[in-house]
Amino acid sequence: MLRPAGAGSVFQHCQIVSFYGTPLFAGLGVLGTGTPAAIAQRIKEQAAAYGQTSGGRGVAPAFHVIYAIAQASNTPDGSYLERLDDAHVREYLDAAKQEDLLMFLDIQMGHSTVEAELPHVLPYLQDPRVHLALDPEFATPPDKEPGDVIGGMDASEINKAQEALQKLVDEYHLPNKILVVHQFWPEMIRNKEALQQFPNVDLVIDMDGFGPASDKIAGYERFVKEDHAEHGGFKLFYEQDTGLMTPEQVNRMEPQPDLVIYQ
Repeated sequence: MLRPAGAGSVFQHCQIVSFYGTPLFAGLGVLGTGTPAAIAQRIKEQAAAYGQTSGGRGVAPAFHVIYAIAQASNTPDGSYLERLDDAHVREYLDAAKQEDLLMFLDIQMGHSTVEAELPHVLPYLQDPRVHLALDPEFATPPDKEPGDVIGGMDASEINKAQEALQKLVDEYHLPNKILVVHQFWPEMIRNKEALQQFPNVDLVIDMDGFGPASDKIAGYERFVKEDHAEHGGFKLFYEQDTGLMTPEQVNRMEPQPDLVIYQ
């Protein structure tokens, strides 16, 4: 941890281990390869290995659900996003409550903005176990479709999301909210030094690239350690990584990741 976790933070006592994906398409991550109940058991098994190697920290398993999926062609509202319907979200939220998991809702941004997307997810974020993630990779300029180039977000947009989460915590007397921002390329977060700190928002910079362990660790050191991220996240790819890192290897990194995501 680069920023000490406060009293309302999950990270004060736990490392989070999550499975990423969407129920709409299994190719986007392990979350889409089974029912929420079945996936919950697999997450718990994977998380247990981290509990054994984290030096005494607890571990909290989580669903990481892609709520808004970037599209290669435009959508009726011009956002280039397909949003998950309420029934699917509730299915995962019900399973998270039943199995005592946390849950992240991930927005791939497309041509939308934080201000436009937050109203879609704020009702879910009122639940103490639900948190938010933003993916700048697919936040492309108006003349580019998501996937054509690596996109990016300005720190001011990320700060807007943090501000909204802080207001939510204050209004509903919630424990800290987590905001995950994925990064594997410098320009994915523009003006990164302008990222603000909010007392009840835990900002996680997630090293999101796949490949050999040496490249992944170098990316983590650059975007988390050297950039002085509040909290570090690390994504592992079951199919695309060259030699999947073990929980022991992940937990030996400095600083130890507060969030581990499996795709």
